[in-house]
Amino acid sequence: MDFIQHLQTWTKADIDQGKWMIGIAIIIILPVCFLFAKNGNLLQKGMLVPLGLLFMMNLGYGGYLMFSRPKYREQTKEIFQTNPQETIDSELIKTKSDHKSYTITKYIWAGLLILSVGCFFMFNKEYIQGLSLGFAVMFLGMLLIDVFLHQRLKIYMRDLSGYGF
Repeated sequence: MDFIQHLQTWTKADIDQGKWMIGIAIIIILPVCFLFAKNGNLLQKGMLVPLGLLFMMNLGYGGYLMFSRPKYREQTKEIFQTNPQETIDSELIKTKSDHKSYTITKYIWAGLLILSVGCFFMFNKEYIQGLSLGFAVMFLGMLLIDVFLHQRLKIYMRDLSGYGF
């Protein structure tokens, strides 16, 4: 495959993930939030804030992926037409930076997930337990998002490393 095909494969997969993120937010997270809001259970009420944040993050970042990646792909293709080696070099620098960021954030999300689960067992008030359980779900969601994005980025980075003019 050539560079443009690798770029299109990577951006299409990110766009698809953005669609999935928005779909999951609307089809699963939003109805769960409404159900929890109507219920009088304190555990479920405590989960509302983190689940609401997860809903907004999925909508925001999913929308960002859906709308920014096609523009990025087109801009990169145009730049590649005029200067292929410089484009590949700058893409490698960008992917290495993103790789480092994803690696760090995965550890952060995992650590916060473990902390949230620990808080669930440390506190005995239902609302606080719900809050910690909700944050555990939110951090798990963010971890999954970053794992999928990072996995595709590593493939794209590997493909870019094979180019040498």
